[in-house]
Amino acid sequence: MFRPAAALAALFLTAPPAPACTFCGGELRAKPTLRTQYAAAKAVLHGQLKNPRFDPKTDAGATDLHVSAALKDDPARGGRAVVVIPTYLPVVGNTPPDFLLFCGVAGGRLDPTFGVPATAAVLDYLKGAVALDDADPAAKLGYFFRHLDAADPTVAADAFLEFARAADADIVKAAGRFDAAKLRKLLTDPATPAERLGVFAFLLGACGGPADAAFFAGLLKADPLPERTAGAFGGLLAGYTLLAPKDGWALTAAALGDPKRSYAVRLSALGTVRFFQATRGADCKAEVLRCCAALLPHGDLADQAVEDLRRWGWWDLTADVLAQFPKPTHAAPIARRGIVRYALTCPKPEAKAFVETLRKADPKLVAGVEEMMSLYDPVKK
Repeated sequence: MFRPAAALAALFLTAPPAPACTFCGGELRAKPTLRTQYAAAKAVLHGQLKNPRFDPKTDAGATDLHVSAALKDDPARGGRAVVVIPTYLPVVGNTPPDFLLFCGVAGGRLDPTFGVPATAAVLDYLKGAVALDDADPAAKLGYFFRHLDAADPTVAADAFLEFARAADADIVKAAGRFDAAKLRKLLTDPATPAERLGVFAFLLGACGGPADAAFFAGLLKADPLPERTAGAFGGLLAGYTLLAPKDGWALTAAALGDPKRSYAVRLSALGTVRFFQATRGADCKAEVLRCCAALLPHGDLADQAVEDLRRWGWWDLTADVLAQFPKPTHAAPIARRGIVRYALTCPKPEAKAFVETLRKADPKLVAGVEEMMSLYDPVKK
């Protein structure tokens, strides 16, 4: 809401890095939760907003917070019952005046950095959240799961953010603490924000049963796909595959290889493949390779599959990858450079032969890719 640059830097320097759930948008993964805000703050104060004022001459504003409780305090407050927030926060009509203020300290004085409207439910939730033990991620996620459908929107949104920042492996380990019925309700409720559906589908896949597999199949096989389903396709597909692996993998490969599917849907399906490769590795290698093979002939996304295979060091599809290079559909520079990068990294004789032939035919291309790899490539041959 209000955050000076110094305070913003301090927040992200003190907050732990977010491992991030695969099926949540990047902008949400990076957003701090109330718990991380609390950890970074020097003082966390609750009270009522009063006396908002605005100076039209300077465009400066201020609002008083009459403090009723200090969840976390600092000597810089000096026990003052009124803290001035350097922002105009109108309190008009039915606007709730109850407010939670997070403060840093600058020059020996409180420096308000962030705040949210806060009912008693928000306070109770935050008190419970900050008491959680980071060494027990399953218990921690179980607590936040109980609040995903909270009546207070601030609580529900923050509980979701905790899942967005959680590691996939921790979510799977906590599955026994989830309630499938609650997740089905959230997934079918039109009031559920669309950006949460993929995560909720993943959670249902982790804790659901055969009836939930049929539920996913009905959503994923609709033609045409509703907009909300398309936006959450990767999470829905992961949930389906967790519960019905054979059918889920078949649908994933079919979606990736279908040029009639939108780019966004196919990219979302590729995210599902990456999730399983990262969490199950060799146990699902055959299925992952089948999905990558389905994507390779399509120039719009082939570079993604090629680079994934190179990063993983999975060289089983080398012949298929190299065969794409002369095709007009793969003439885009990003596709051609990706295949050359793959060949330069691959230890197989056919890759080395490909590079030597191309070095004679297009030395500039090979040299350019080699230079970029020497500067930026984290993948070792």
